[in-house]
Amino acid sequence: MMIVIIGGYVIATDPATLEVIKSALISIPEEMGTVLKRTAYSVNIKERMDASCAVFDSGGGLIAQAEHIPVHLGSMPIAVEFILDNYESRLYDGDQLLMNDPYLGGTHIPDLTVVKPVFLRKKLVGFTANRAHHADMGGSVPGSMPGVSSDIFQEGLRLPPCKVLERGLENLEILRVLEANTRTPEERLGDLRAQCAANMVGAKRLLEFIEKYSYSGYERFVTDLQSYSRRRMLHAIQQINKGTYRAIEYLDDDGVSDEPVKLSVVVKVSSSYLTFDFGGSAPESPGNLNAPAAVTTACVFYAVRCITDPTIPPNRGCFEPIRINIPSGTILNPREGAAVSAGNVETSQRVADLIFSALAPALPEKLGGQSQGTMNNTVIGGPNPSGGEFSYYETIGGGEGALPYRAGQSGIQVHMTNTANTPIEALESIFPLRVESYEFISGSGGSGVHRGGDGLRRALRVLVDGTVLSIQSERRKFTPKGSFGGEDGRVGKNYLIRNGKKIPLPGKTITNLLKNDVVVIESPGGGGYGKRKKRSSKQ
Repeated sequence: MMIVIIGGYVIATDPATLEVIKSALISIPEEMGTVLKRTAYSVNIKERMDASCAVFDSGGGLIAQAEHIPVHLGSMPIAVEFILDNYESRLYDGDQLLMNDPYLGGTHIPDLTVVKPVFLRKKLVGFTANRAHHADMGGSVPGSMPGVSSDIFQEGLRLPPCKVLERGLENLEILRVLEANTRTPEERLGDLRAQCAANMVGAKRLLEFIEKYSYSGYERFVTDLQSYSRRRMLHAIQQINKGTYRAIEYLDDDGVSDEPVKLSVVVKVSSSYLTFDFGGSAPESPGNLNAPAAVTTACVFYAVRCITDPTIPPNRGCFEPIRINIPSGTILNPREGAAVSAGNVETSQRVADLIFSALAPALPEKLGGQSQGTMNNTVIGGPNPSGGEFSYYETIGGGEGALPYRAGQSGIQVHMTNTANTPIEALESIFPLRVESYEFISGSGGSGVHRGGDGLRRALRVLVDGTVLSIQSERRKFTPKGSFGGEDGRVGKNYLIRNGKKIPLPGKTITNLLKNDVVVIESPGGGGYGKRKKRSSKQ
């Protein structure tokens, strides 16, 4: 490695050193994720790893992130910047701030963000932060993910930034508020403390990095790394055909009425910027498909990384050449108080579809058929035979859209989510549920030169009375589209089997369950790519 130093200050970083520094910084949130997964109480985090970790500089700019959940990672910088702008003079060594407010950089109520300011000899040098989905945060139904809700107050306990740790000591008042507003208090406090522990490890590693290279060296490395990402992003943008591209997609419905909901984007590609204008999208919804501006922003950042070069280090510099317009009062930037529970998980998936549809003509060699376009959110909660209540939450994989160079993968999480599934052994040992089937739906992916991936069928038998089912899902009406002649993927289905009778369920629903009911979720298949030539009758 070679570092140029004049007068005790690092003034330049050579490419080899920059690569080493990049890997060293990325290892910090990766280790944070490992700590969080190993110390969490809930299967939602320790098995599915529905959580994300990142490190920020003293100005709130993203330095490095682990490859966790795109919708978490792209929105988290807005939360950190809000905390810095409003709390900087009140931050002390040992503090950790907790928040989940969707209108202040959060996503939806169950996603709790914990941010730790990092100090070196009383000087603020950065932040470590993580965001994790908690299995219950109160509200009208177990899991805080109502299939249908009309305002934020039905969705659970909303927290603006507050100190959960103050100068290293737990804020017992905040913990008591949290305990009093969740159906699963022991699990919630266990997960929250795991988040704090992950931030502490990240802060320790960041300080070790600074002590190794000096504070001036750390500042220079961060600046150089962010500049490097910006240069690479600009270069990647310059490879896209210049022009203006448009797309319109429709959500199945808003859960309140059966009317489709319009999503619209205009993408302008210039030599210096990518501009995304969502001004043609539908007004704010009376249901919970509203996506906070931070979520829509995360969708853009994710899509841009996919269409350019995913190896560009994701940091503040990477996203500087991106411009986004999301008018207030629309479904992609609702006013405060609107229901948002499904916007984070369902609308986000369809916004990714929307952006890829718009840019497909500009990037035919990269973009193919649409993926399943949903997370198939399934929540079952109620009395736990072992005492208290339980809350089971799962996102279910489906078909990936076929690409110009390969078939789509079957039964995987796509786009804005990146979780694992809950292993059957863990699920059945913790919850009063039994997995009756878990299998691919053969032929559900669209055919083509390259075939779309198949969806999944997951059937869960409920073993106790008095439980509630909540489903948030999309692509139950509109198929995932194939591209360049490829066939569409099959839509998903939700249904209940009660006393041998099959009862169809809508895409967004809240339903009371009986003992021995079987809940079945069939996820969509992915769209195919390219038109297959018909076989000659002589062959």
